[in-house]
Amino acid sequence: MGRVWLSGLASWTPVDVASHDPELQGTLERAWSRCVGPTADSSAVITDPVPVRLLGPAERADTDLGGVQTVNPEILLQRLTQEVTYAKIRAQAGKLYMFHAGAVANVDTGDAVAFVAPGGTGKTTLIRSLGSRYGYLTDETVGVDVSRRIYPYPKPLSTRGEKGAPKAEISPDDLGLLPAPEAPVLRRVVLLNRDQHHHGRPTIQPLDTVQAIMALAPESSSLSLLPRPLHTLAGILDSLDHTVRLTYREVASLDALVDDWLTRP
Repeated sequence: MGRVWLSGLASWTPVDVASHDPELQGTLERAWSRCVGPTADSSAVITDPVPVRLLGPAERADTDLGGVQTVNPEILLQRLTQEVTYAKIRAQAGKLYMFHAGAVANVDTGDAVAFVAPGGTGKTTLIRSLGSRYGYLTDETVGVDVSRRIYPYPKPLSTRGEKGAPKAEISPDDLGLLPAPEAPVLRRVVLLNRDQHHHGRPTIQPLDTVQAIMALAPESSSLSLLPRPLHTLAGILDSLDHTVRLTYREVASLDALVDDWLTRP
């Protein structure tokens, strides 16, 4: 069994790998290339460990081990991403404001935009497109503190394949995405509304603080565990550029808007 340490969301997650396939750990480390690191130091936030076991054809899952156990390596990698994310969210609950979003940042200024949307609605597709010009922070969970600093989680991008197949977990390095700047700072929150029936240019609907909180709450993790949660979230939002709801059809139609948000002084 080998141990792999994965960083992200200002925490380290130990992943214990057991497999009859000697190449599994290398495949895992490649997918998580932006997060793999040496053993975490004593001052780091350490999450619960995540055991993963690739079973042979005749092996059965060990109910005492828990974690991810499967004969399918693609399913293993997909479920590993989910379990690592859950472990990090649990470890930072009450410390960071975390929400279901992708984010990119200007590599020179550190200014970042977070794009909020439920899973399966095109968020990763947008982040993959923008990541060729802006630093990739995450396609899944944004964690930010009250100073607006974002703690990147540059996990593999979870990409849908054929219908019914597991998502492919692809390294941002393999996709050519730019690395995150050293200390990204949240500048704007954008609520995505991808509409296949939308025509013309993207439309922008500014939201006031109350509207933004109501829209963000369902996409937030452990919001109630923050000190004075609604006041904390309102304080973060009030310190940003206007929160907006963005309705669009095609990802390419958003390039000019995002360029304006991330390059305008």
